[in-house]
Amino acid sequence: MKYLDELNEPQREAVTHVNGPIMIIAGAGSGKTKVLTTRITHLMAAHKIDSFNILALTFTNKAAAEMKERVERILGNTEARNLYIGTFHSVFARILRAEAPKLGYPSNFTIYDTDDAKSVVKTVINELALDDKHYKPNVVYNRILMTCCLKCTSC
Repeated sequence: MKYLDELNEPQREAVTHVNGPIMIIAGAGSGKTKVLTTRITHLMAAHKIDSFNILALTFTNKAAAEMKERVERILGNTEARNLYIGTFHSVFARILRAEAPKLGYPSNFTIYDTDDAKSVVKTVINELALDDKHYKPNVVYNRILMTCCLKCTSC
């Protein structure tokens, strides 16, 4: 476990903690990514945790790629290939695509961001030949959003 030698004591404590989750709060440049990737490596190497049972979420694609690259460097590409490392959006979109057929939905769905959704509303208003001064796309979009949220129990 040579990879543990490169850590300071608080980092080593976080990496070797295996009984349940652990929260790591630290400033920029303090080694959070190093701790997370070393923890993943440690769980797989020392505790034989299958890569399919590890989920690592981050905020940027760059950080996700860096984490996966670091684990691959230590363990090798074969083991790291099956890790779920990505942004919140990319990982959950991947899970939704895998599980969509079980829910009766196709797996080739498209996820629209706010701009995409507003564009669709604008297109519908134009296709229905509605007066876009009276049916303002942003107002219609927000009305749809509020109607959806009022019916939704998770918002």
